[in-house]
This record gives sequence, C-alpha cells and structure tokens, in this order.
Amino acid sequence: MNRALKVPALAVAIAGLLCQIAPAQTEVTVPRLRPLDFAPFEEALATRTGATEALEPLPGIPELQRRMDAGELTSEALVRHLIDRIRRHDEDLRTFLELNPEVLDEARRADAARAENGAIGPLHGIPVALKDNIATRGPLHTTAGAELMLDNVEPADARLVDRLRDAGAVILGKTNLSEWAGVLTMGPKIGGVSAVGGAGTNPFGDYPTGGSSSGSAGSVAADFAVVSVGSETSGSLIVPAAWHSVVAMKPSRDVVSGQGILPLLFNNDSAGPMARNVTDLALLLAAMDETDTDYAAALSSDALRGVTVGVLTADLLSPENEEPLGRIATTLAEAGALSVDADFPDPEHALALFPMLLAGGVRFDMAAAIAARRPDITSAQALFDYNAVDPDRRVPFGQQLLGTEIILGTGLERDRFEELADALTRAATGQLDEAFDKSGADVLFSIDNLHSQIYATAGYPAITVPLGARPTGMPVGVTLIGRGGADASLIGYAFAFEQASQLRLVPDLP
Repeated sequence: MNRALKVPALAVAIAGLLCQIAPAQTEVTVPRLRPLDFAPFEEALATRTGATEALEPLPGIPELQRRMDAGELTSEALVRHLIDRIRRHDEDLRTFLELNPEVLDEARRADAARAENGAIGPLHGIPVALKDNIATRGPLHTTAGAELMLDNVEPADARLVDRLRDAGAVILGKTNLSEWAGVLTMGPKIGGVSAVGGAGTNPFGDYPTGGSSSGSAGSVAADFAVVSVGSETSGSLIVPAAWHSVVAMKPSRDVVSGQGILPLLFNNDSAGPMARNVTDLALLLAAMDETDTDYAAALSSDALRGVTVGVLTADLLSPENEEPLGRIATTLAEAGALSVDADFPDPEHALALFPMLLAGGVRFDMAAAIAARRPDITSAQALFDYNAVDPDRRVPFGQQLLGTEIILGTGLERDRFEELADALTRAATGQLDEAFDKSGADVLFSIDNLHSQIYATAGYPAITVPLGARPTGMPVGVTLIGRGGADASLIGYAFAFEQASQLRLVPDLP
C-alpha cells in the first residue's frame, strides 16, 4: 500500500512528553509468588565431592566437556553444584523464578547417553537457564513474570528449546525478568522486577540490573548457570549483560526462531545467548541457530587485525564514558584494528515514532498472546484492569509503563501498525547502512545499549563484551553492531576484543 502513514497526533505528542519523564520509583520488597522449590534436590544436595568443589570458579563449556569426557565430572554433579549455589545466594539476587524439578533426571540421562555413545555435541549435559517468556513444557511454568500467568503451563517447548534439547542440553530452570519483557514497569531501579519473582538485584552491588533479561544475565554472572537464553525487543539482552559483566548477543532477525516466545513486538523480538565468554556464547548460539552455522569457526584472536572499526564517538562523549572509550581505543590498537569515527545521519528523526511501534506491539502482538492463554483478558486494557483489582499482589511495582503504552496505542489500527513497522525497519536499516558506508567500517562500536532501538528495529546483530567498570564500580560493556546476517563475523570480532582486553569482572559472593 502506498498510502501515507498516519498515526494519532495526540498519541505522538504524548509519546514525546512521556519519553522525557522518568517515573518516580520507591523501594519495594515483595515475596516471591512461587518460592523456589528445592525439595526435589535435597537428597542430591547432601552429597558434595571434590569434582564439584573444583567448579568454583565455574569453567567454560570446553573445559566442562573435557572433564565429563575424562570421567572427572558428570552432568548430574554439575547440576547439583549449580542448584547448591542458587540455594545459597538466589534469595537475595532473585535471578530464578523456578527450578526444573526434572533437571537431575535430565542430567542423569545425558550422563548415560555419554557413557554409551559419547557426547553428541558441545552442549551435551550442559545446564541452560531460560528467560521465563520462553515456552517450556510442563512441569515448568511460563509466566513472563506476571501474576496473571502464575499457573500457565505451555503444551510444548519453544522451537529454540527443542533445539537445545536435541543438542543434549539440560534445562536448569526459568529466570526472572522485567515483567512482560519490560513493558509493565521499570521497578525501584532500572529493570529486573516482576510480580512472580520480585525485584532482582545486581551481584556487583547497589546498581541496576537492567532489563528485561535481568535474571538470565544475573544467573550467568553469579555462576548459577553455565549459559542462559534471554530475549530482546530493544536492549533487553545487551544492557543487563553489560551491567552484569557478561557476554550476550542479539542475533540478526530470524537467526533464532521466535516460535513459542511470548511476544512484545514481533518486528523486533529476538532470543539470544548469554555467557561468561564469547566461546561459550558461540557454542550456545550454534545450537539455537536455524541456519546450523558453526560460530566457533569464527573464533580467532586475530579477527580484528586490519579491520576498520567505526566507533560511534559523537554519541558516546560524556564524562562517564571517558574511561570506557579509552579502554576501547587501547584494546583496538592492541588487536591491530583501524579505528575511525562513525555516526548515524539522523537517528532521532528516523526513529521518532518508535514509541508508537512499541505501543502497537503491546496492543496487537502481546495482547493476542495473552488472550490465547487467558481468554478472559482480551486486550492490554483488560490486563491493566485485571491488575488494578489487586495491585499489591498483581503489580507490586506499579504498571505505569503499561498505562503509557495503552494511551499511545489508542486509535492505532493494525494496518497502520504494520505500515509503521515496515517504515521504521527501513529507516533503521538506512541509518545503519549509511553509518557503515560513510565510515568504511566493517563493524560499529558503541557502549551499553545506547543504540539498541536502531539495530533491533533493523534486525541487525549486536553483541556486548565486558569492558570493566565505570568509576562508580558499575560494570560496563562495549557493544559491537554488525551488518544484517554478519553474525559469525561479529562473533569473531567480539572474541578478538575479549582476548585483547580481558576486562570481565567477577562478583564477590560469599
């Protein structure tokens, strides 16, 4: 259709106003609606061996596989160790919403299969944590962190979970998140709060967790999980990973299937891997990827040598970014890359209607997914009204963002929403392509999630690598943005940067 794109003028004006106003927040302490159940593991947790004591700090996947192949470790013992750490530390951190009561059985089956036929791949017997908007078959629940969905059990695993199981992985449990992927409220701090799990905390101290994949990031940072899977609409993988000093990737559009993931905005939504290092991330993504790409083949310490890196300097200049930018420059020089300045021609204008796009996702994509599971909740407004009946239990951190999205989406029709998605995707793609072309860059470098709306809306890949800490002590990450479909190359660049920098921080948990 060639009709001019039209959106409600009042909603656009409100969007502009609300994007400038940060809602007042207060500290709220709430109990878990479903306390973590350790009963299935009590007998197993009574046994602690030298093999599990040697898991602190937790090794990466290749070393874990070496130990399991050598008979020095079993998947069952690894799971037992992780659950013990969760029991000791997660009541404070709130990274998990639910543990898989069958995970020990899954691990034992993986051990038996290894003993009989050898490992089927690098994820064989590896425990993986999943963000709780990713469907898992029973007995696990899939809640998106919402009281409304507390008892929801999906009939089948999401496609990506099927792939993980086929690769030999075992499902450790479901992680906390910013409820409904961050569209309800930002909570007392930035992200990481849900009615089901309460407010997550950052293991590095009194810092925000980021969202919406807060629990997925925190579980990896705290050595509760070997690797995890999160999801992103705009920054929801990158920022919590950066603020927890772990690695995460938002792949190119459709690299990972979205089937079975509770949506926020189909146009942007993507699941992605989280890990403590790029090697583990590459192995996890390879199992999830629909194209069966061998991402480990891209892992080279020389991947940045001779590569032109476009640093989005103009957008990053601020006192708080001075030290991180210096680390980026030093590391790129050591890695043999050519660093140039890059910028986007007009990102503010190109994506001025992004708030409307997100509101449309809530109005159509998210609401339809809820109605399919709760026929009595047929719209975002119905969800808001349901929550308002018992706010202390259902929305203990408020629902201001949801109210905003409802206002912005009022009057937006589906065909206009689809036109808006197409228009903003083209605009974001144009911004990125021009930044690459004008600078001659092979990859763009940013910090944290400053440019998430652009790459996420375009469907281009992004990956964050730990960059140490800011002067406040809060972890920070460098964000690499690639061209659409260049996921393997991007992983190679990230690996080379990681090897040259070695700036990952480790939280001090007693």
